[in-house]
This record gives sequence, structure tokens and C-alpha cells, in this order.
Amino acid sequence: MSTALESIMRDRVGAECLHVPSARFGLYLALRHWFEAGDRVLIAPTNCETVLFVALAAGLRPVMAPVSALDGNIDPSRVDWSGLSGVLTTHLYGQPDRVGELRAECDRRGLTLIDDAAHAMLTTVDGRPAGTFGTAGVFSLAKHGRAMSGGFLAVEDPGELPELAGLRDGLLLGGGVRGQVLGALRPMLRETVYRTGLVRPVWRTLRALGVIEWTGHRHAPREEELRAALEPAAGLSALDYWMRIDLDDWRMRQGPLLRGYLRSRFRVIDRERERRLAGVELLRGLPWAARGVREAPPRPLLRVPLMVEDRDEVVARLERYGIVPGFIYDPPLDDYLDLLAPGPTPEVARWWTGHVLPVDPLRAERVATLLTRLNVRPATEPGRNA
Repeated sequence: MSTALESIMRDRVGAECLHVPSARFGLYLALRHWFEAGDRVLIAPTNCETVLFVALAAGLRPVMAPVSALDGNIDPSRVDWSGLSGVLTTHLYGQPDRVGELRAECDRRGLTLIDDAAHAMLTTVDGRPAGTFGTAGVFSLAKHGRAMSGGFLAVEDPGELPELAGLRDGLLLGGGVRGQVLGALRPMLRETVYRTGLVRPVWRTLRALGVIEWTGHRHAPREEELRAALEPAAGLSALDYWMRIDLDDWRMRQGPLLRGYLRSRFRVIDRERERRLAGVELLRGLPWAARGVREAPPRPLLRVPLMVEDRDEVVARLERYGIVPGFIYDPPLDDYLDLLAPGPTPEVARWWTGHVLPVDPLRAERVATLLTRLNVRPATEPGRNA
């Protein structure tokens, strides 16, 4: 892996970092390192299912957190802390969790906080980067700068790095020359599509060819197969179907070609920061903006959550105009997987996941125009008058 990339990330976040092929790989390392099999860890049901599968792969018992209708993040005031060993933050779409409260509670109760900032590489809380509030933090290059791979595990105590590096190196796969080349070409192709405005024809062609098929907003869980794959004797490779969602190379050792490309993505992230802020500023003033976005100061979010009625119909209509929303995590995790016990705020979680339309702030003007033209109706937050 790359000490040069680790140095860049250390300078950005002010913490020692370990380069990993993906944020989910880094999260897996953290959960294996700081928890014991069977430990109960708090996770927001509004989160990506990959996070859930990583926790299960690490042998943990995910506990669904109460969530806030404000932003879809964990609501610390409603957490039942009994029996927990730790907490995994969300920072959904880059909106910061109430990390100060979560860290204080974890410290008071002797719990471990893992600060997952996969959505929040540009987010700060009181001047401090998201991802640095826990015993460890996770960052994703795959989700920022259109890198499509790469991540970092940040640690509070640099003395933990040698053991984590050893665990990482023992889990990495080679990928071969073909894997390394494809790992670099895929994001380059995506960047070309993005810059040339070919999203609409490419998307339509892939749908027509059957390369992309509608299977719902979440990966098909295959729960019976999952239970078998979670048996201790099965090994990590048995979980590949669930761990590689949208990222086949999630545990591939990254060679010089791909590492060089990832370095260039930091420049893209920084170059687009002001445009992101401008897009957030525009979108937070619209009638569909989630209350957390409207009431918080503008931040360079990964996506801006808009809350709309008939969300899936809106998504289908936007796709016809070349806008392909992603990052929709519906239904809530405890509705998605039967092996999970229900969380304490199911109505709020279902409202959030069923209505949220995450919008790339770099496409703010185009999406705002289309939503107005399509007469999209704002969704009413539970407990508030329309």
C-alpha cells in the first residue's frame, strides 16, 4: 500500500492513517481489532447495508439505533446504552452526527466509538474533521472525487498501527495485472462520462443491455445463504457476495498505477469544494430540503438530502433526464434483514429512507430546475404539520 497516500491523509485530518483498498476494508479491520465476537454495536438503520455486513463479518451483533428525522443520523438522546460495547457513527451524506455527545457517552460508559466518515471527508465539527472523534475513524476515497476505490483507517493511538498493518497485509488479495489495470481504468472512464455529460445515453444503454437491472435500493440479502456464510468455519471469502457490493476490488492490494490515480483525486476533491458549498447553499433553500440541512450552516456535503413524496417515481423521472440518484438506503436495515431486532424509532427510519432523495450538490441547479418542472411535492416530517 502507500505511505505517500497515508502522509497526505495524515496532513488533512491530523491523525495517523493506514491506507486500505476501501473504507469497508478499513472498517472491518477496526471492528476486528477493537471488539470481540458477539459484542453489540450500535448502528443507524438508515445506513448503507455494506456497513451492516461488515459488522456481521467481524462477528458482531448490530443493534439498531434511534434516528432523528432531522438528518437520518443517530439520536443520542434516545439511545438505550445497556449491553452495548460500542457505537458506529453515520455522518449520513456528510451531515455530521452529534459526535461530541456520542463520544462523551462512550467515554463515560467505557465503550468504543468508531467514527465512520465514509460520507464525510470534507465535513468538520467545530473545526475538527469528522472521522477523528473516535478510537478509530474510516474515510472513503471511493465516494469522493469519483475515485471508485481507496480508503483510510485513522487511529487515535499511533501505537495501534503496526498490529493493524499486519492484519491488513494478511487479508489483502493480489488482483493481478488485469485487476490493477481495470481498477485504474474504471474511475477514468467514469470521469470521462461525468465530464462529457454522457450520463444519460450511457445509463440508457446499460439498462437496455441488461447490465443494470432494478433490484431495489438495497442489495438482495439472500438471508439463508448469509446465515451459512457467517458460520465461523466459512471464512471471510464466503461473505464476498455481501462485502463487495458495488466494489469488487474491496480487498485488492493497490499497485503503483492505481495509487497514482488516487493521489490525483485529492486535487479533485479540493478543487470541487467551493462548488459543493454553492450547491448546498442553493439546495438548502428549497422546499424539499431536509430540516437538518436547512437549519445547519452550509457544509460541502457528499449529497444533500431532499425529502420528497413518491420518491421512487421521482427517481425514475430524473433518470430520463440523465440524473441518476444514488445513496438511497431503503428500507431501514431492520426491515431489510430478519435477523436484526427492530430499532426503537421504526416510523422515523421508514419515513426517512422512504422519502429521501440524495442530490449531488455539483448538480444542484439542474436538479432544482427539474424538480420544479416535475411538480415534485415535499414530504412532511412525522409529527409536523404539512
